[in-house]
Order: sequence, then structure tokens, then C-alpha cells
Amino acid sequence: MDRIEQLRKFITTTPDDPFPRYALALELKAKGDASTAAAELMELLARKPDYLAAYLQLGMLLASLQKDREARETLQRGQELARLQGNGHTLSELTQALETLPSQ
Repeated sequence: MDRIEQLRKFITTTPDDPFPRYALALELKAKGDASTAAAELMELLARKPDYLAAYLQLGMLLASLQKDREARETLQRGQELARLQGNGHTLSELTQALETLPSQ
């Protein structure tokens, strides 16, 4: 059983645990499947909207899919959460990612 299959099995047994879904998204991204990776991160955030790391990854994936408006919105929501959580490091990463997007 490969890593993606293992992660899908974990998700089936514990669908509300965010880490296996996050790890699956990263595996899919690494294999070049940005669309499916983005869908997994969207599902993760629907179940666990305070999972801060997902916002940066999803924003970057959406940008790679030329969905700049959605990428911008995702990164901005992540910034708001980072501020609420007092996470300056992730706030900085989200801000840098926003700055790389084309102007509106």
C-alpha cells in the first residue's frame, strides 16, 4: 500500500482528524495533482477552519491553478486566523504569498 492509499485509509477511519488530510494534500501536490490536493484542503478547512497551515498551502495551490481571486481570499482568511492565533511567522508567510499574486 503506498502512502496516498494509507492516508486515504486514515481519513476514512478518522475523517475529522485534520493531519492525515493535510498530509494527503501535500502528497498529491508533490505528485503534481494540484486540483485534487486543493479539494482535500478545502474539505479539511470545511471540517477544521482553524487549521492554519492549510490556508497557505491551499492559497498556493489555487494560485498554481490560476484561480487568483480564490487564492487571494484564502490567503486573506489565513491572515485573519494567524492574527487571531498570534502566529506571526505564518502571518508573514501568508503575506509573502499574497504579494506574489498578480494585482487585482
